[in-house]
Amino acid sequence: MLILFDIDGTLLRSGGVGPRSMCMALQELHPSRHEGDFVDPEKMDTAGSLDPLIWRKLVDQRGLEATDAGHTAFRETYGAILANVFEAENPVYALPGAAEAVKWVHEHSDLEAALLTGNYPETGRLKVKAAGFDPDLFRFGVWGSEADGRRGLPPIAMERAIAMFERSIDPHETVIVGDTPADVDCAHANGCRVIAVATGRFDLEQLRPHEPDVLLPDLADLTRFQDAVSEVLAAGPFEPRH
Repeated sequence: MLILFDIDGTLLRSGGVGPRSMCMALQELHPSRHEGDFVDPEKMDTAGSLDPLIWRKLVDQRGLEATDAGHTAFRETYGAILANVFEAENPVYALPGAAEAVKWVHEHSDLEAALLTGNYPETGRLKVKAAGFDPDLFRFGVWGSEADGRRGLPPIAMERAIAMFERSIDPHETVIVGDTPADVDCAHANGCRVIAVATGRFDLEQLRPHEPDVLLPDLADLTRFQDAVSEVLAAGPFEPRH
């Protein structure tokens, strides 16, 4: 059984340095000529999105052409800037109970822990390490650069798990742990279960209408998380929601 953890807002927080570093990367590659050209990172809505889609939105807002070469340059520049900001500011911290939840899944004989995130792999791993997580606790990652939208990530995770573990994994045996409506949507659209946590920018009342299988205020109560995993895995299969 597969437990897929989102990163930002679920396992850790980084004080908004991701959007800020993205804007800095764009500015470095395409210096703004006018004051209004610069994108305010505090006004960026990145929750549940994929990094390549955020890049495309940034270049569209600046009226720039979105090319493969431009994306590669942005990705490299963003990664370097983010690493420098992490080293200078040390803004990343694990959310309460997150490390214990991951460790419990890792040590459970019937569960496998992995990552499912909109981050690029290099910056996602950077965040996880900066927050103090042992990368070896996650069997693999599925990254924002691997699909055109978040709904495309769970199928990749299941295929990767089947190839790695050499046994079938049904969608309802796959649980996504995330903090945004997009996490709920991508899970249910693929027949997967989802545990939503109100540790990101969406509170309990904002997440509830999206009907996650289980809704938790946070991961601080390990017993409650363990019960949630047991509950969703016992619920059985259901028709994907479109």
